[in-house]
Amino acid sequence: MNKKQLQKIARIVLPTVLAIVITYFLLREIDLKKIPETISSIPIFAVLIGFGCYCLLILAKTLRFKTLLGLNANVHHIFPILALHTFWGNFLPMRTGDISYIYLMQRRQKVDATHGIASLMIASIIDLVLLISLMVVSASLLLPKLSSKFTWSVLFLSPILVGIGLVSAILFVCIKPKLCNVIVTKCTDPILRLKRKPLTWVVNKLHLILDQITAIRLDFQFLKVWLYSILCLIIRFGFQCYLVSEMGIEIPLSEVLFALAFTNGFNLLPIQSIGNFGTAEFPFALFLTYFGTSKQDAITTGFSLHLLILLYCLPLGIYGFIHKPKEE
Repeated sequence: MNKKQLQKIARIVLPTVLAIVITYFLLREIDLKKIPETISSIPIFAVLIGFGCYCLLILAKTLRFKTLLGLNANVHHIFPILALHTFWGNFLPMRTGDISYIYLMQRRQKVDATHGIASLMIASIIDLVLLISLMVVSASLLLPKLSSKFTWSVLFLSPILVGIGLVSAILFVCIKPKLCNVIVTKCTDPILRLKRKPLTWVVNKLHLILDQITAIRLDFQFLKVWLYSILCLIIRFGFQCYLVSEMGIEIPLSEVLFALAFTNGFNLLPIQSIGNFGTAEFPFALFLTYFGTSKQDAITTGFSLHLLILLYCLPLGIYGFIHKPKEE
């Protein structure tokens, strides 16, 4: 068995083991009957509203990437791509679901892979800036409870500095694209001089991706991308908070919002397990228990919400798989 085969096996085995271990230690803390009881306690009307909001979230993502890529295709041709991408993103480990977006855009919309990667990177940076903003706002609402354990630098200064740094990087790329290319070229020239194929191939691809990123300008189209991103954030956290409120478990929504924001920030890292089991519930339950929610309620709420979201993405994923352009 060669090194590549071992790496492929490790990418499957390690996230699986991680999911099993974390999920086991979380589930042993609760009565397992509470999860189906909690889900069944949600009114069917609320479940349907949640699904409708989830569809709106995919639609908002579709409009964002359509604008970001400058596609002329109809929304109903791009929607299945984002539906399937979101499906794989929820099930595949270590953010490998993002590969499906690049592949599907290239296959179905003839979007070059470097253009797809660039759009995904830009969207991720915007999402991170907005998520940091949400974390700061939600932390300010819970300052009396957080200040005893966390310093101002952890709660506010560090996130704000990261956010400012990211926004500054976006502005620099948009305003000074040529200078940005010059800096990157000078940094990568020593690598290109080595004339080693794997390294030169990667560097050349990075240059192509940078060309796509620096093509962005501070215009109305880019403003629309931000507005769609804000809409995605509002829908995503709005319907999740709504579902938690319908579970009949008394948890203040400000605490739920902070726990969700922290969990989403935690899961931007490539550490997800298969189905994101364990790695989604652990940080969510950790903060809820810190705020005073019992382990039983915190873990039950986390797993119930996670299972509902997976239930929502299944039919949309199937739709995205089945609905293909006629030329495929």
